[in-house]
Amino acid sequence: MPIREWYLNITELPDFDQSTLDYLQELKPHKAKQWDLKTNQMKAYKASLLEQLLKIQNNRCVYCGTGLRRQLVDREHFAHKDQKGGWPEFMFITENLFAACGYCNRMLKGTKSMIKLYNKNYRDCEFHLIHPYFDTASEEISFVERGVSDAIFVKKITQKGEDTIDFFELDSASATARRAGYITEIAMYNQLSASDAAEVKAISHFRPE
Repeated sequence: MPIREWYLNITELPDFDQSTLDYLQELKPHKAKQWDLKTNQMKAYKASLLEQLLKIQNNRCVYCGTGLRRQLVDREHFAHKDQKGGWPEFMFITENLFAACGYCNRMLKGTKSMIKLYNKNYRDCEFHLIHPYFDTASEEISFVERGVSDAIFVKKITQKGEDTIDFFELDSASATARRAGYITEIAMYNQLSASDAAEVKAISHFRPE
């Protein structure tokens, strides 16, 4: 099926057992430095989180929609967790966590503010840009064909859509080329044997600690 949605619309969330949820609860009040704890529980949580996110997102970056194979993969906090100017209280909220490529997360997003109107209940916050879980991206932006191309060219529908396009540079020549390249990559990957595809999947992700 041709890809027509690149900025992902997430409809499923990671799920954790009760012992993991209890562990995260015991860490309250949450502070940014807790993300880097080296406990066995934290390591297991972060490993499970990334594994689930990659499956939910079909190995694609939540923002640019291109493949995460052979790329730096981040466990991304939509509302950033930094202690100064961030929202560490939302650090373990599943609706705030996605998988993103290093370019979108580190080069473009960083610790820029995503929250327009704060509420202590994360679900009731108002966000500057398209939220991958709370918003429906296809109602804010669309990807269209030009000539004989695939649907790799982006256009705005709403102001939030325009702001998101500008923020993640989704209308840049390089972003458009990456979308075209990803379509070619998928076509080639689908031609691999099952064993070769499994081997590529096993070694292709760089996962920061």
